[in-house]
Amino acid sequence: MSTVKNIRKLVVVTAAFTVAGLALPEHGTAQWGDAKGEVFGYLDLGVPIGDFRSHVDLGGGAGGGGVLFLGGNRLAGLRAEGNFLIYGVERWTVPFSNTVSFVDLEQETTNAILSAGLGPQVYLGTGKIRPYFYGTVGFSAFVTSTSVSGMYEQETIASTTNHSDFRLAFTGGGGLSVQIRGGANPLSLDLSAAYRYNGMTEYLANGADNLENLRRGGWVANPIRSEANLVTYRVGISAGVG
Repeated sequence: MSTVKNIRKLVVVTAAFTVAGLALPEHGTAQWGDAKGEVFGYLDLGVPIGDFRSHVDLGGGAGGGGVLFLGGNRLAGLRAEGNFLIYGVERWTVPFSNTVSFVDLEQETTNAILSAGLGPQVYLGTGKIRPYFYGTVGFSAFVTSTSVSGMYEQETIASTTNHSDFRLAFTGGGGLSVQIRGGANPLSLDLSAAYRYNGMTEYLANGADNLENLRRGGWVANPIRSEANLVTYRVGISAGVG
């Protein structure tokens, strides 16, 4: 299955999480301090910075995770999250083969970043509008893959990973949690921004120079090597649990 299909599924899961959060019961009159944790999901916009910006345009994706609070006041906890961001997609219509020239297929090359991290999160206050800050240590996996599918059925016929690079990543961010429903399972709108340091990375981007067809058949990847840091802007929903 192509990477774009995977991100579509992830977006659907995020939307389902939001709907489920809205449907959680409001039993009791518990306050913020009664929750032992929270789960969250978000959509995000990735903005490349530095050298990365010279080769890559804006990206989009989704993510989710949770916070396990340390103590009953919900001011500090351990955050774990995962994120999937696409920063480039190219599509071509290609013939099925040299001998079957009247059947077209769709070839799709996708550049993506899969990341995950773990670290502390601290809230400033316990009201309905709560600023917070967090930092995580984890990884970023830069993956470029190509798939071939039918023009109408969209079923993947074949796929391959053209290039990948795995890097230690550091993320620091902050935002606002705005309560939109109280009760035992408080629900909040979450607005945040984060800086992700991936350091020196080898990756592919859109453009004919990154993947090159060989004259005798096959292909070769010509990765770019530069720092690949970015800022992400996120809009999501969080729900208290416990």
